Amino acid sequence: MTNRLRTLGLLGAIALIALGMPSPAAKAASVADFYQGKTLTLYVGFAPGGGYDTYSRLLAPHFARNIPGKPKIIVKNKTGAATIVLANWLYNAAPRDGTVLGMIARGAPTLELLGGKGPKFDSTKFNWLGSLNNEVSVCVTSHRAPAKTFKELLEHETVVGTQGPVSDSEQFANFIQNLLGAKLRLISGYPGTAVTVLAMDRGEVDGICGWSWTSVKLMRGKDLEAGKLNILLQMSLAGHPELPDVPLITDFAKNKSERDQMDLIFSRQTMGRPYLLPPGVPKDRVAALRKAFMATVKDPKFVAAAKRSKLEINPVSGEEIQKLIVKVLATPAKTVAAARENLKSKGPLEKAKVVMLKHSGKVTKTKKGGRRIYIDYKGKEVKAKVSGSRTKVTIDGKKTKRKHIKVGMTCTFNYPGSGMEAKNIDCKS
Repeated sequence: MTNRLRTLGLLGAIALIALGMPSPAAKAASVADFYQGKTLTLYVGFAPGGGYDTYSRLLAPHFARNIPGKPKIIVKNKTGAATIVLANWLYNAAPRDGTVLGMIARGAPTLELLGGKGPKFDSTKFNWLGSLNNEVSVCVTSHRAPAKTFKELLEHETVVGTQGPVSDSEQFANFIQNLLGAKLRLISGYPGTAVTVLAMDRGEVDGICGWSWTSVKLMRGKDLEAGKLNILLQMSLAGHPELPDVPLITDFAKNKSERDQMDLIFSRQTMGRPYLLPPGVPKDRVAALRKAFMATVKDPKFVAAAKRSKLEINPVSGEEIQKLIVKVLATPAKTVAAARENLKSKGPLEKAKVVMLKHSGKVTKTKKGGRRIYIDYKGKEVKAKVSGSRTKVTIDGKKTKRKHIKVGMTCTFNYPGSGMEAKNIDCKS
């Protein structure tokens, strides 16, 4: 019997060759040959410093190591309209050869379904790679805010910052305002979570409703421990085990219609922070990248790096995301119409004004080839992130590259605040 099976297998391989069809081994070799020596670009639709960006920069080198051919991966930020600019570009203009990847807002795939404007793509035609985690978003206020519990959020006007119409922070704030009666005033259009958090630190806003719990811990773990943040509400279909005493939004559904709306809106949390490829990428490359993605989340080196960075890893496969999107887009029209109404901004909506600061001082150190620059500002060390394409760098009035900034130079940062990406850095040698 064994000899018979071997003979059949050999005959099958011969038949494939005769028909000009590549064997699985040949396909794998073809994918490795394609990626060998190449540099892939992973575009993140949000500004540097937030959860989407942090997860992507952690993932990139480990993901690259698990892709056949072991290419390099560089991470770039392509912001605008809470990742809709990136999603539109990926769908309509990006190369379709498997060298360009993206990470967009989890709310982007259902934006058009829920009445949002701007999408020029069919979410079902993207090639979804997967997500490193699913998410629970929370409503957070600072210790100075008038509302420190969800009950108080229904009683006292509270100012929250958002990242625009497609962002969780704006959609979720609208939803709890319209359906549950929260007294919110929205300031819309911050370019990312990190900038919104800085606005909260400065007292420009009281909080954020739609901040991922993993990002809260990552970005403001010390403030949590010090009691400087209030966690008012969980927004997902299941609560986080670390937040047993924080109410879950589904607890407030008064009837089936409201619960169905919550299922539609908060199903996106399953996608966490989704990675994707444009439509039309060769199927063998899509399959190889999906396999490499799931291999990466089990890679001991990646797992250890995520643990050091205090990032939760609870992976969702590309196939699971693809099925979820198809299911959600088939939601009954009555539920979609009700959800659309409750996601609309009906109260005051102000435009965010990002305050830019100027900090000057001696350069104390540089890291990653000038990607991070530290200065002594009034006796305190502050740092700026330096983009190779977006940050303008000058030394003695002449435009230059970030790698030329050296310890001992006096530099001026023009940026939203310490730890954020600088718009300009002007130095004197």
